[in-house]
Amino acid sequence: MSMPANPITRRLALPGWSVLRFSLTLVAGVLLAAAIVTGVLVVFWIGIPVAVGVFLAIRVWANAQRRTIGEQLGVRIPAPYRTRPKARIDQQALWLVREAATWRDFAWLAIDATLGFLVNLLYLGVFGIAVYYLMQPLLLVTVFHSAPTPFVNNFGVYDFDTPAKTLMLVPFALACGVAWWRWGELFLRWYSHLGVLLLGPTAKALLTERVSELRQARDQTADHAAAELRRIERDLHDGAQARIAALSLTLGMAEELLHQKRPDQAAALVGEARQACSDALEEIRQLVRGIHPPVLADRGLTGALQAMALDHPLPVSVIDRIGDKLPAPLEAAAYFATNEVLTNITKHAEAGQVQVVVNRGNHEVVIEVRDDGIGGATFTPGGGLDGVRRRLAAFDGTVVVDSPEGGPTVVTMTIPAAAVDLGSTDNRN
Repeated sequence: MSMPANPITRRLALPGWSVLRFSLTLVAGVLLAAAIVTGVLVVFWIGIPVAVGVFLAIRVWANAQRRTIGEQLGVRIPAPYRTRPKARIDQQALWLVREAATWRDFAWLAIDATLGFLVNLLYLGVFGIAVYYLMQPLLLVTVFHSAPTPFVNNFGVYDFDTPAKTLMLVPFALACGVAWWRWGELFLRWYSHLGVLLLGPTAKALLTERVSELRQARDQTADHAAAELRRIERDLHDGAQARIAALSLTLGMAEELLHQKRPDQAAALVGEARQACSDALEEIRQLVRGIHPPVLADRGLTGALQAMALDHPLPVSVIDRIGDKLPAPLEAAAYFATNEVLTNITKHAEAGQVQVVVNRGNHEVVIEVRDDGIGGATFTPGGGLDGVRRRLAAFDGTVVVDSPEGGPTVVTMTIPAAAVDLGSTDNRN
């Protein structure tokens, strides 16, 4: 669940969110007390497993806060935790204590148990006062008209204990209502942004995660390049090289037959050699096409995709909304990624038609492949979609699959413009 986009609906939904946040502040108070008690017990051995349990409980609470605050603000707050090692309980406790994210969670725990309690109590209090004093005259006249002195409002100076008297509190209720409507959301958002600062990862953690992602993408690209090299070597050895060797033997036999004055048999062998030469040439062409299709150099990505669509067994329509040339590495990656997606559709989707849309978004190139198949497409290790994801990772690209059961399926491949330098011109003819 997320906050509604409409401003009026969002403000009306905020009291419910504030109740949820208020309940989390109560949980924060319990966890804060447990953490203080654990700090005393940790000098004894029994306190070590208790400390680990409390730390992990605080992480569960912090993750709930990240989801709640993120949905309220419309942002994603990633968890900054490193992978917990599998070690003895005392080593795990020491590792948790040394991690900076643990202390940032604890700081937000202390803030939310105190300041958060007051913030949400004030917000709900203003909202409750506005609703209560606006409804009180009507309730006294209708539902509680026969009750003895109900809803006595004793302010120490004057008792507002009749419907007529409670009408004097309506301006106060309206003022509270206006304050809640005008500043209540800003008040809660201010407090939520404070939570983002503490619950989100630090710049150092983001940089470390980014370096790790780039290292993983580099390793995957190197592995993919090595696998492609082995495939090329295998295809050359088992295909074209074997055919050329057989061609050499055939021509040698034809030469011997010519020396023996048997031209008819020699001519037959020469014909076989010519066919073998044609087959070897076709295999080499296919191999070159697998490395870098010539149509990419001649016609660009759109032309290559249109040629691919013509050869595809299903009806494929290509919509190009870019128009200009793209850098050669990007074109090759996009071409082969799209080809892999189309191959997956042929094998598994049971689709009737496919549409490929190439577009340029906000500083990014977006390729959408849509089919009307049975759906259910997912990422599986070693599968086609996983290969597409690994191929585009070298360009800092992403692959998103929307494939409900029963279809349709939309595979969205996105490559940031910064990764391909779209600002550079390409003057290939």
